[in-house]
Amino acid sequence: MKKPGDHRTGAEFIDTAHVYLKAGDGGNGCASFRREKFIPYGGPDGGHGGKGGDIWFEASSNITTLAEIACHPHITVANASPGGGNRRDGLKSEDKTIYVPRGTVIKRDNKVLADLKNHGQRFLVAKGGRGGRGNTAFKTQFNTAPRLSENGEPGEKFEARLELSVLADVGLVGFPNAGKSTLLSVISAARPKVAAYPFTTLNPNIGIVSHKAVNFAVADIPGLIEGAHSGKGLGDMFLKHILRTRLIIHLVDPQGFSSIKPEKAVRVIEKELKQYHPKLGKKTAVLAVTKADLPEAEMVCKALSKKFKNREIFLISAISGKGVSKLLDFVIKLLPRIKEEDLYQAADPAEGQVSLKPVKKGFVVGRDVDGIVTVNGPKIIKMIAMTNFSQPDSWDRLRRIFRLIGLDKALKKAGVVQDDLVRVGGREFQWSDTPAATGRPAKFAYKYRKFEEEH
Repeated sequence: MKKPGDHRTGAEFIDTAHVYLKAGDGGNGCASFRREKFIPYGGPDGGHGGKGGDIWFEASSNITTLAEIACHPHITVANASPGGGNRRDGLKSEDKTIYVPRGTVIKRDNKVLADLKNHGQRFLVAKGGRGGRGNTAFKTQFNTAPRLSENGEPGEKFEARLELSVLADVGLVGFPNAGKSTLLSVISAARPKVAAYPFTTLNPNIGIVSHKAVNFAVADIPGLIEGAHSGKGLGDMFLKHILRTRLIIHLVDPQGFSSIKPEKAVRVIEKELKQYHPKLGKKTAVLAVTKADLPEAEMVCKALSKKFKNREIFLISAISGKGVSKLLDFVIKLLPRIKEEDLYQAADPAEGQVSLKPVKKGFVVGRDVDGIVTVNGPKIIKMIAMTNFSQPDSWDRLRRIFRLIGLDKALKKAGVVQDDLVRVGGREFQWSDTPAATGRPAKFAYKYRKFEEEH
């Protein structure tokens, strides 16, 4: 029994969800030295940080809606533990697996990352950061006592959109009250809501049909109306669930719908399918005139047979069972003939929905709105995040890297002069052409503040 004010429904169908993903950060490396009695030159023994946990999405046949994820959209993984002295490495944080329905498409920036169709199919959606290295990793014959270590790499963090498109072999379409839900309840064990008013069905219903030892899934799509492809009557939300079906059964009410006659109703629905997606217009479709018990049903069936001579047309009644077996015979005969390549693919290159391309390496030099030179790029941002600025040796190492990757030359080319501010990876640096006292080039003097924190 529901508590007062509780409006939730346990079987609520949700087919879209925005999620905020944050994989685990890697643990920081440790800079320490072995100090034991009678061992004057123990050397560095700082351990490495653990790896941050990943976020996985896994398709499951036991889930039919994105409701659980929509109610808990913030998905995070704990950070890994840091390394310690005596070469103790940090512990890896546990991965997190999120179960989603089969047919879930994962998108980032409107680009398809994955299309999870099969039960048990997994996808690594957000990768955890690697652990920072301890000072044992920086020991060389020229630097036997390195006093530097790395911070852990930040885990991936971004927003993603999940879209569920039900997976069924057959889709039942038509105007409201054409008898789709009634037919599904007769041929399968599904129990959709059936009533004598339009838009009784508000969410797709799926049932498994077993006919002559052949099993196939049938989806009852909510009623469509004219203008559905542009969102009228929530049609755009319903039409996407027909994209993955192999066969369409178009149910026609012999009494028509509102002032639309049966013949025009067929053309309206087919036009909506084509306008929503070209693949829908090419799908194999069968016409079935419902409510065969009505006097005008047979007349309408004959009229449609004359208008659509190249189409298979059936006269059925879900109540009495007339013609239903004949329709199912045709379905199980036709389904094996439909080729897999003719079906809709969420990552079809022709639609511009392609997997994300790898981000270019290196850096890009530009200017911010306030005129300050900025340096951005995935490698640069990661490098800054993993640098421990409290260690002078780490600071010197960063200077050398800037020089080796050509950042110094690029900044000079961009017009940077003495004491100019430069923003690199969210931190502010002050340009200096004066060599350091050690004789090593020191093109930057760190200002010890984070730009991101102040803005």
